[in-house]
Amino acid sequence: MCKRALIFLNGEYAKTEPLVPQVQDNFLVIGVDGGARHSVDFGFNPQLIIGDMDSIPQSDIDRFESEKVQILKFPQQKNETDFELALDQAIQYECRETLVFGALGGRSDHLIANLLLPLQYMDKVEISLFHGSEEITYIHNRSTIHGAPGDILSLIPIFNDATGVTTTGLLYPLDFETMLLGSPRGVSNELRSNKANVSVASGVLLCVHTHL
Repeated sequence: MCKRALIFLNGEYAKTEPLVPQVQDNFLVIGVDGGARHSVDFGFNPQLIIGDMDSIPQSDIDRFESEKVQILKFPQQKNETDFELALDQAIQYECRETLVFGALGGRSDHLIANLLLPLQYMDKVEISLFHGSEEITYIHNRSTIHGAPGDILSLIPIFNDATGVTTTGLLYPLDFETMLLGSPRGVSNELRSNKANVSVASGVLLCVHTHL
């Protein structure tokens, strides 16, 4: 079974997506509704298309079907978002890492929902959201962030206060400190080398990594 998934949503994309070409080919590629067309634009043929199909032309559906792409169609009136359905499929395929494009930007309600949805899946799959040069991950124990010196790294409590936060490799280090929910203290830190380490005793940190 595939252990990694690449999900293309039908959301807004940056003018350039420099992090997409860094993705390797050995991913399960999931096109979420009209996101299937974005996957093709970036050179990835979807193996699975999922959603209510309200943002993809029937001609594209017919073409993908002729290419033996698996298509899972759901009704428009449903409790789950198409993004949620895609994550559920990735887990069914036993993927443990999921990279998501097209989740950020656009309508504020979609943006907020897409940022919060991965909190439900933290114990099941590692999720990263990408938009342009930005990469968003979720830290609830420990994580190593790879980048370049000068990359901007913001650590933002998202669920409750984050306690016991310790970092190495950042311009402004933290040593088993508490970061309060709603406080901007962790915004705009910087990598001092090619990697940084972040650990959390309790709580969840939204990690926004801006690659230079």
